[in-house]
Amino acid sequence: MIRALVAVALVVAAPLARAADPAADAARSYRIDTQGSTTDVKAGGKGTLVLAIVPLEKVHVHPQAPLKITLEARGLTLAKTSLGHKDAQDPKAEAPRFEVPFVASAAGKQEAKAKLDFFICSDQWCVKQTRDVAVAVNVK
Repeated sequence: MIRALVAVALVVAAPLARAADPAADAARSYRIDTQGSTTDVKAGGKGTLVLAIVPLEKVHVHPQAPLKITLEARGLTLAKTSLGHKDAQDPKAEAPRFEVPFVASAAGKQEAKAKLDFFICSDQWCVKQTRDVAVAVNVK
């Protein structure tokens, strides 16, 4: 009887324990995608850096909360180094995608780095996220 009560208590408590950690849930609920970024370009050539916040669950990037992406690059001249909601391909999208043109200014293995600060939200929580992403670009 006691074992049965303990088993029932664990089954009931498991979803509560999971729901009690919105930060962990938020971190697992999306990914940062750079697919579509130019990874090979000739020196002096043009390319595009792509960043997308892709939901893996029923979540969205909060449209009114601050969203800031800071970019820096070595060997690449970026058209912009700071992005916000208005710079997204569709500023009202729940999964924003950003495309930043660049010119390859130096030959060799270059890298564009992005620091993303935004809020990811579900129906139960809204949690600030900070992520660093790097995209390697081979300039010939």
